[in-house]
Amino acid sequence: MEIPYEVTPRRDTGLYNSKLAVWLFLASEVMLFGGLFSGYVFLRLGIQDGVDNPWPWGLNVHKGYVWLGFINTLVLIGSSVAVVFAWVALKERNWRRFQVLMYGVVACAVAFMCIKSVEYHSKLTQHHGIKLLDNSVMEGKIVDGTDKIRFEADKVSFSLQGALPIFLREMAEDEFPELTLEGEDAEIFTSKGEFSKWFYRSRRETASALATERKRYRSELAEGIKNPSPVSVSTSATVTASKPFKVNGNPRTVIAHSDSAMNYRDGSKVEGSLTSDDVVFEIHEVDMQLVMPTKQRDSIIWEVIGDENAKKEFFTKQAKYYETMRAYYAPRGETIPEKMLRGHKLNLHYVHVGGDHGHDDDHSGESHDDKEHHGEEVHTSESKPSASKLEKDTGHHGTITVPRDKIKFMGNHGPRYGNYYAIYFTMTALHGLHVIGGALVLLYFVVFGKKMFLKNPEHLANRVEVGGLFWHFVDLIWIFLFPIMYLL
Repeated sequence: MEIPYEVTPRRDTGLYNSKLAVWLFLASEVMLFGGLFSGYVFLRLGIQDGVDNPWPWGLNVHKGYVWLGFINTLVLIGSSVAVVFAWVALKERNWRRFQVLMYGVVACAVAFMCIKSVEYHSKLTQHHGIKLLDNSVMEGKIVDGTDKIRFEADKVSFSLQGALPIFLREMAEDEFPELTLEGEDAEIFTSKGEFSKWFYRSRRETASALATERKRYRSELAEGIKNPSPVSVSTSATVTASKPFKVNGNPRTVIAHSDSAMNYRDGSKVEGSLTSDDVVFEIHEVDMQLVMPTKQRDSIIWEVIGDENAKKEFFTKQAKYYETMRAYYAPRGETIPEKMLRGHKLNLHYVHVGGDHGHDDDHSGESHDDKEHHGEEVHTSESKPSASKLEKDTGHHGTITVPRDKIKFMGNHGPRYGNYYAIYFTMTALHGLHVIGGALVLLYFVVFGKKMFLKNPEHLANRVEVGGLFWHFVDLIWIFLFPIMYLL
């Protein structure tokens, strides 16, 4: 049985089956990405300055990686052109040229994903932020994994009703002391494998014993026995170490800790001694957008940084930008908009701790806090500092020690860091899945399409045209994503 309109178009629509199908599919894709783009716009426009977390500026977020996004744009545009020429090659019945061009398209897809992985790695491992208790923010890099709580343990208590205790995966990789199980059924474990095997066996035995005891308890109640013996099955265990071992507690898994104990979310408890819970941080920027202008000089952040030169540098730059704004608005008889006074141009600056500090000679470091500018109306949106200025300000960055009790939130620039990063990773990762899916389909045509080409080359050309339409859509989505996420 031959399916009609596989190759020849319908007279009423001018489309063959697969082309009509892909247009319907692309319509659903437009709705998907349209919703995501709309969500981005509403989240960004709904920011209330000084109250909500400020929306970051794309150039400042991606810094030196903006050019990688631009290269990816060129890569996708080049691949879209190559798809068209590959389709033309099939129309001309030139299989060899089609192969070369289509493999080039797949190579572009691989290059795109490799570049994207470099960006992701940078944000997840090289860029971090710490928000302090007064909402001042330090941007930079957490050094040597010091966001973890460093602990030396000699005793661990845990439950036998859940998953493998968290402390096992937070032990030093090359360090597993001899652990001895307390109680009548004492056992000794010399490796994680031995411990895991015992744990899973004990968990099954505990679950079986609990089921038996509960069944006994219910039957005694049914028989009318008053005050039946309660269920008495031990569901916890304790092990002691032959020598103290290091545990690096992740703040996401630890609910509380003290100098002698650390409690995990799974109910396990590690006892011993706290080594350190201070965070060593390589500071790059200070962000005061969520701190009232009148309180910025007394912010916790300056106490944590402990460098008067860095503080002076910040307020010198702030005063310089304030004078520039005043020089622009004063001749027009306008006040500086509150949006700009609370925005990043005045309140987000690079600082250099423990190194050379560049200061402007024509400013004394007096902040706009000390000037009469409160209660001004909003007239216009804030202008953006140039990328060259941001690059010029980077240089030597010193490290500081941040006490954990001063920290409100900290993390890498991953999806948890804010709405911008959540939607950035959602949209770019979803787009990346489309790139992979489209590349696999096009790769299928070139690897397994020779038989179809020899039998009916026009049929293969139609399939490649349909795949090309999807690939053009993927390219178009990135052309929107790049300026919105990287430049604005």
